[in-house]
Amino acid sequence: MKVWQGCALAVVAFVALIGLIVGVVFYATSGVTDTADEFFAAANEGDYEEAYSLTSQQLQAQTDVAGLEQFLTTNGLNQVVDTSWSSRSIENDRGEVTGTVTTAGGGSIPVSVDLIYEGEEWKIIFIDVNSAGLQSSGGGSANADPAPMILPSASDQEDLLFFASAGFVNALEDGDFSDWHNQFVDSISVEELEQNFGGFQPLEADMRRLIGQGPEWEPATSLNENGHLELAGSYGNTNEELRFRYIFVGEGDSAPKIAFVDYEID
Repeated sequence: MKVWQGCALAVVAFVALIGLIVGVVFYATSGVTDTADEFFAAANEGDYEEAYSLTSQQLQAQTDVAGLEQFLTTNGLNQVVDTSWSSRSIENDRGEVTGTVTTAGGGSIPVSVDLIYEGEEWKIIFIDVNSAGLQSSGGGSANADPAPMILPSASDQEDLLFFASAGFVNALEDGDFSDWHNQFVDSISVEELEQNFGGFQPLEADMRRLIGQGPEWEPATSLNENGHLELAGSYGNTNEELRFRYIFVGEGDSAPKIAFVDYEID
């Protein structure tokens, strides 16, 4: 065999191997993208019962169908007509897909969906919406006066606590605070979060277990003196407790952002 022929065959074999690897990866992770696609398709059709059935037991313990509908509507995810997943991954019983969803109005919203393998099916446990990256073909007035924050319902307040806390323990598990940072106001940096909360990383498993039990707290019946939503409470019991305090800010009925958070664990 001539040398160039051998090289050509080697190149063909290498390309075929790369194609096989890519095919295996996409096949192995197709379940997580299928669940995410089915979830947004059900919401777009107004079938929130079906969308709710695609969520995990942990998420369902924190919110009901109405709460899920409110979360999707508030974040513009109730009319998703197309999804494009730029990355997907699976590690043990956890999966994640990240990409962009397109709404019926032409908006493009970056999202990240965390999933867990539960009952031989992939179920959604967390949805992170990068609202700062929201792009829309619609118009709007950049000079309009900001609307005062609207007090969320008790169920919506519980959703805020769940997604904030889930984002926190996921950041500890991953050693990366950039996704959790998307839930904060722009004035708070990823570096500040790492500096203030990175010390909790060795306690990640304990904190996840406590948070999984659900919060003990009293829903706010009014905004604080600054017009912001302040929530405080704890996870766990008198023998083992994780105390929290959040301040959320927002404009009108837009998705609230975290402006302050404090955790203490005993």
